[in-house]
Amino acid sequence: MNIVSIIVPIYKVEKYLKECLDSILGQTYRDLQIILIDDGSPDGCGAICDEYALRDDRITVIHSQNGGLSAARNKGLALCEGDYVLFLDSDDYLEQNAVEVLYQTAEKDKLDILLYDAISFDETSADVPEAEIKKYIRKYDYSSLQTGAKLFSEMVRNDEYRSPVQYFFYNRKYIEKNDLTFHEGILHEDEEFNFFALLYAQRVKHIPNVLYHHRFRADSIMGAKSTYKNTFSCYEIIKAMMANADSFLNNPQTEKAFKVALARMLRIFYYRVEVSADAQTDNTQDLINGLKRSLKEIHYYQDDEIRKAALNKKKKSRIKQLKMRLYPKIAAILHKQ
Repeated sequence: MNIVSIIVPIYKVEKYLKECLDSILGQTYRDLQIILIDDGSPDGCGAICDEYALRDDRITVIHSQNGGLSAARNKGLALCEGDYVLFLDSDDYLEQNAVEVLYQTAEKDKLDILLYDAISFDETSADVPEAEIKKYIRKYDYSSLQTGAKLFSEMVRNDEYRSPVQYFFYNRKYIEKNDLTFHEGILHEDEEFNFFALLYAQRVKHIPNVLYHHRFRADSIMGAKSTYKNTFSCYEIIKAMMANADSFLNNPQTEKAFKVALARMLRIFYYRVEVSADAQTDNTQDLINGLKRSLKEIHYYQDDEIRKAALNKKKKSRIKQLKMRLYPKIAAILHKQ
């Protein structure tokens, strides 16, 4: 029996949870391990989980104190028994044949990771921009079997890399082999998880199938306003990346992807600084100074590509705004691909 484990972290989604769970139980692929993590939800989510567990013995429910999305996903990973792992947000839902398509593709090519597409929707508004609706649908072809580092670099170059783990289908043994877990206590944890997941991976591909429906909500984590925690989380992710810089920079297969990933996260960090109400606080300035010191330690500014990029004057106003030459830096790195 080839089981696929589906992990669903659940918190304050009583209105949407049944639709999510029904989409799992209605899958054409039946050999499922369904792990529901009730992350201390204060509404009726816990009761709904228990109700569904009584209906279907493939469901395991864990009720825990609220620990955040990373902690909930880690609890789910610890219970996984499947050959593959799929993460599903509890206010979203899957196409009926999603797991079957993903499983068959991953098995055929013996993949470490399979990426796929999603479409966004907002049932409360007709004014969602088309760019948001199609944000998770790629236009370019990434269907060839390749390393994760190469796929990541190609997608970033085409502005089509998306980090949410919900749009990745993982080989469980690959996750365990590389000791991949979610960084607890931060936001944007997918950025760190998939950075390591992709750069370690040797067998990766993308299929252009829209198999996932992402509910766009203004009160979701992604829709919330930026705060110091967003900035600090990006800082923590960059520190984790740089802690492993030597292993990636000394590997020709991953060196370029590491530079792209680091430049991208720096861009995100400074964007968060820019839009945060806490941008001018001492805490935020300490993070900026700490990153500058860390970048010097890995000789980031001494890289030829970075030095050449600093000469680009077209983005001068933006450079001053961000206090570092991040946009020309990442552009120069990507143009070298």
